[in-house]
Amino acid sequence: MFYKNILLIQLGLAFVIMLELAPGVFAQEEGTVIQAVGRDEVWRIGFWELVHQTFVNDDSHPFYQMTGTERFRAGSGFFGTTFLDPGSTNLIPNVNYKNEDGHSGQDGILTNLFSNIPLLGAIPTFSLEYIQPTNYGIGIGLGIAYTNIWLDDTQVRSATTGADPEYDTPILRLASHFYMLAASIHPLGVPKTDDLDIFFGIGLSRVESTLKSGIRVNPTIPEYASTTQTQLNSSSGALYFRRIGIASGGKNFGIMLEFLLLGNEEFIENPFAKSTIIDSAIYDSTYNDRGGALPSKVGMPGGITRFSWTYSF
Repeated sequence: MFYKNILLIQLGLAFVIMLELAPGVFAQEEGTVIQAVGRDEVWRIGFWELVHQTFVNDDSHPFYQMTGTERFRAGSGFFGTTFLDPGSTNLIPNVNYKNEDGHSGQDGILTNLFSNIPLLGAIPTFSLEYIQPTNYGIGIGLGIAYTNIWLDDTQVRSATTGADPEYDTPILRLASHFYMLAASIHPLGVPKTDDLDIFFGIGLSRVESTLKSGIRVNPTIPEYASTTQTQLNSSSGALYFRRIGIASGGKNFGIMLEFLLLGNEEFIENPFAKSTIIDSAIYDSTYNDRGGALPSKVGMPGGITRFSWTYSF
């Protein structure tokens, strides 16, 4: 009887290993694996995020690339909450800034579609991820997310500019919407209650941007800039990114900190490449400290840090 029990145990272990390693050819094995996966899967919703945008180096700020103006070299990116900002009376502050600045008529397909949501007039920033176990002890996740940024030339200028006159800086106000799809690996497995979840992966984002650009009244060149002049344009494109982060796992409420490392894709149309509004020679001598032709498109290589509350179930 003793040897019979040993044999049964060995057969049982062999059967379990076979279920873990086999590709699921037989219907009975497929049913067993699917049932095991279903017991441990987790859905995680991220909301009320704090976003911080940074760039690869001093020369990679999109406003510096667009204008060549030294005041944007080593400038800052967006920092703040994208939903329910305590410092604003608006539910979705960046969208409200964009609308107040007159960008609505230039919105991309998705942004324009979501503007029809009642009361909010836009989709709140969020993330939604589904995580399931595998036969190899790790978890895999697939998620969607949406966030936005607002860059205003008066807020992102380099800290070294001092008290230079405002008219020394061209007008630039950029609203960008990121509609993201990402796949990730969770080396510690599907997060359980009170566990720590570490993850990394890759993703693709559709980015829809609107930009108001122009020049301010400049008393040093009144014959060319006697009044403030602006122009409005829009852009869209695909942006690849890498994702790495850490989150509290398991059920109910938690927090998540993730880093989105953006690629070098150039997807923002540069209006100054086609029309500097004033004479190009005057523009170059007044604003283009870098010299040379301005690029037709620019990107925003760098990273976006997102800190958000989560709810898992």
